[in-house]
Amino acid sequence: MKNKYLCLLFLLFSLLSMSAHAQIKVEGNVFDENDIPLIGVSVVTEGGKTGAITDVNGHFSIMVPNANTHLTFSYVGYITQKLPLKGKKLLKVIMKEDANLLDEVVVVGYGTQKKINVTGAIAQVDNKELKMAPSGSLSGMLAGRLPGLISKQSSGQPGADGANLYIRGNGAGDGSPLIVIDGVITDYFPSFSPDEVESITILKDATAAAVYGVRAAAGVILITTKRGAVQKPTVTYNGSLTLSQNTDFPKFLNGPDYAYWYNKAQLLDGVAEENLRFSPEEIDRITNPGENEHIYGNTDWFDLLFRNTAPTYTNNVSVSGGTEKIKFFASVGAYNQEGIIKRTSYDKYNFRSNMDAKITDNFDLSLDLSGYVSEQDEPGASAGVGSYASIFQQALLSYPYLKPYTADGMPIASINTAGNGNNNPIAARDLSGNNNVKKTYFQGNIAMKYQLPFVKGLSVKLNASYLKNYTMQKKYFLTYDVYGWNQTTRQGNVETGRIANKVSLNQWFTESEGYTIQPALEYSNKFGKHAVSGLFLYEFSRTDESSMSAGRTDFPITDIMDLNYGLEVNKDLVKGGHSQAKRAGYVIRLNYSYDDKYLLEFTSRIDASTALPKKYRWGIFPGVSVGWRLSQEDFFKEAVPFMENLKIRASVGRLGSDRAISNTMTYFSTASLSADPTVLFGTSPQKYLGLSSPVNPLLKWQLTDTYNIGIESSMWNGLLGVELDVFYMKTTRSLESQSANFPPSLGSYYPTYINYGSHDNRGFELVLSHNNQIRDFTYRVRGNLSWARNKVLKMTEDANVPDYKRATGGSMGRYWGFVADGLFQSEEEIAHSAVFGPTLPGDIKLKDINGDGKITWDQDMVPIGRSNTPEMMFGLNLGAEWKGFDFNMLLQGAALFDVNLCGLYSSGIRDDTFYTRPFYADGNTPYYLVEGAWRPDHTDAKYPRLGIDSRSNGGKFSSWWVVDGSYVRLKSIQLGYTIPKKWSKKAGFERIRAYVAGGNLFTLSHLEHMDPEMPSVNQGYYPQQRTYEFGLNVTF
Repeated sequence: MKNKYLCLLFLLFSLLSMSAHAQIKVEGNVFDENDIPLIGVSVVTEGGKTGAITDVNGHFSIMVPNANTHLTFSYVGYITQKLPLKGKKLLKVIMKEDANLLDEVVVVGYGTQKKINVTGAIAQVDNKELKMAPSGSLSGMLAGRLPGLISKQSSGQPGADGANLYIRGNGAGDGSPLIVIDGVITDYFPSFSPDEVESITILKDATAAAVYGVRAAAGVILITTKRGAVQKPTVTYNGSLTLSQNTDFPKFLNGPDYAYWYNKAQLLDGVAEENLRFSPEEIDRITNPGENEHIYGNTDWFDLLFRNTAPTYTNNVSVSGGTEKIKFFASVGAYNQEGIIKRTSYDKYNFRSNMDAKITDNFDLSLDLSGYVSEQDEPGASAGVGSYASIFQQALLSYPYLKPYTADGMPIASINTAGNGNNNPIAARDLSGNNNVKKTYFQGNIAMKYQLPFVKGLSVKLNASYLKNYTMQKKYFLTYDVYGWNQTTRQGNVETGRIANKVSLNQWFTESEGYTIQPALEYSNKFGKHAVSGLFLYEFSRTDESSMSAGRTDFPITDIMDLNYGLEVNKDLVKGGHSQAKRAGYVIRLNYSYDDKYLLEFTSRIDASTALPKKYRWGIFPGVSVGWRLSQEDFFKEAVPFMENLKIRASVGRLGSDRAISNTMTYFSTASLSADPTVLFGTSPQKYLGLSSPVNPLLKWQLTDTYNIGIESSMWNGLLGVELDVFYMKTTRSLESQSANFPPSLGSYYPTYINYGSHDNRGFELVLSHNNQIRDFTYRVRGNLSWARNKVLKMTEDANVPDYKRATGGSMGRYWGFVADGLFQSEEEIAHSAVFGPTLPGDIKLKDINGDGKITWDQDMVPIGRSNTPEMMFGLNLGAEWKGFDFNMLLQGAALFDVNLCGLYSSGIRDDTFYTRPFYADGNTPYYLVEGAWRPDHTDAKYPRLGIDSRSNGGKFSSWWVVDGSYVRLKSIQLGYTIPKKWSKKAGFERIRAYVAGGNLFTLSHLEHMDPEMPSVNQGYYPQQRTYEFGLNVTF
């Protein structure tokens, strides 16, 4: 036996010795084309079983199984090479830069440029990165991905979940950026599928945006759709199922807790125990409702209102391919979203066809057709935010101690002591009627380009586009019976639900039609080291808009809701109108570069606007930028060999705007018919035709001057990338409206618009990136940080306003209110302080700003918080690929903005809300507001005193309720796996990829219980959605 073990041991050592002899050591060095060693190159044997990394000298050493194997060399930014050894043991490898990366093209206004030659401030995201975002609105996918772009998504409602976008804040005071789709200007962010998009680019400074002139003061967003390529036709299917839940939403009191805290609040208000709202017997009936209990119970209205999860189905099929003569891309898609509130939904169906044909060697033709139809559905009682008598408001006003239905199925409604009708959100959702909005959109573009044979590089272009869209809204209200419960009288009666007293139907129809024509001359040529290009373009556009509305009430039947069946006309809704707008402009762009080192660009737009008087109608808006590719200098290459790219650029330019003017042709006086007959002709009063405010014949363009300095660098072949932009913008001659009156002897009114105000905006954008490949593991990290702050330099305000109340010198959009100075702790403290109405210990102590011993709206309202538009936005994107697996994650956040929990209502009233005062409007209350409230035994409280009295200082518009809105959110995370090609080929597919993804999975914020991006909480809000997505990508 012992000899057998010795033989086996000898055999084992022999095999190991043979294996060792079979391994061959191969070593060498890896250089770039300039003979500079490359650090970190991945060297892998055939099959990937053994690998090595080059050191600081570009040297590597690796063991290979035989002398005839292959080695694969890969490095970010360079072409991967697979080299046969052919018996060699010492190698010198020269890696070539990937020309596709060096020649990366980015979209600019009316054309494209190589990224290395761009001198303006731009940022771009491609389709690959967009597809890593959760399915949803295209605008919402941009959050945290583009430096300089502020994104704010205020609602999760289906069809209304788009983001508000601002470039470099709202520094121009000009609202949203201009949207350009495939070279065609549109007035709103598109609703088509992300599967159609090739890239999205933002133009941030004047040089980049000047070619769009008058409408580009707030920046430009360029959306480029996909096109065909020279390849065999391929069919791609993308499908996903997304499940949605609410992100942050406060928990409201249940029935027993409502009764407990309400009684406790009354006791603290000084109400005698025998006069409390809820008796011990009633509390027992609420806590332990028996089988014979028909009124009291324990109802979570929001739980009944919301689904646990809401599904969204996304399906898209595209085909692309082509030859040298003709290339094509076509796509059809469907998006079907159900809301977290039942009976809310959004459906969209889109198509696109892009074709490029080379008719002759000199003549190219492109034809693009696209469109979509969408339908948004919700109950007659709106599910939207801030709507009076909406489902959300009714849920807040409904008593949680009432059952939702009586024994015979009739909805039980809360009759609040504040007089807010019969509230039952479930009845409002299911019985109030329907609000349906249908939209149809179509866009057609045709582009022709002819290369003139007699002048090298000179071509003639003609682009023409046509847009048509319809919106049809049909909203009807149904009456329904409820059992209205009055807690004061302890009595119930059958009454009409809160939404409507009569069955009514309202319909609105709008139609917009427009076309744009762009003839152009384009030139591009190179003379030795000199490269010259230019563009001269004329653009003319016209838009016609029509609208009409009608309404009827008193429908004897409701099975068919049609205007013909209503017996009474709603005269206030019968109206219609038409408007027409024309624009014309000339675009000039000149580019020059010397030896790809020294770059110069001049752009200008000459625009005309029908909103301005003829004398000042035309404006010239130029921009100039320069760039120096320092990394192309010989001395730099020798001094800093590890930095392959360093570019310094600067720009200055001017942009104009007329967007603040709501009407065209403001230089004409307009007339309107009086609402009531007030002028006597004989003894009969008649309506009269009156002139509007006098015109301003001196009205001019609003101007924005911008200055930008930027630097771009890349080191160690992509291991580190840095981009930094610093900017300053100043807007003058701001277009401001006026409403004050002169004495009648002077004409009664000021002109409607004047050029008066000015403001500025400054900030920076920083991008850091890292890309690397270790054997077959590739990863990337990209972070961006943007900061922009504006300041009002001059504006129209009363000259007698004291300095502390002036808006001049502060930022735009600030919150104004009382300054909180803690909580009153005693009657003695109250007696020695200025107060706002009746005050008790636990109320908020307000500062007497002007020292007159009183707290008043007029004298003590001062700035108390920053705007709710973030000054700072940031994103951190992590991505990796390994053996078929891919991973992507985006952390996104915002800072330097505030959220206000108080109510500033459309009527101008400043008031408490459900989130600042317990039992506001006799409604329900979130737990945090009562559990954290001031009480005699809880004086170190986070919230003001617990009480019912509406006159308290607890929830007034003060700094106590202005909260730092800063947050960090896991915006998206995705894990995918691509099946090996040999397996997918056997199944008849070119590529199969499956993935799981999540969106808004967690949020870190100072704001407890609520989403930091919410717009306001006046009447409740539709929370953002947390999503879980399961998807499949298949290519045939």
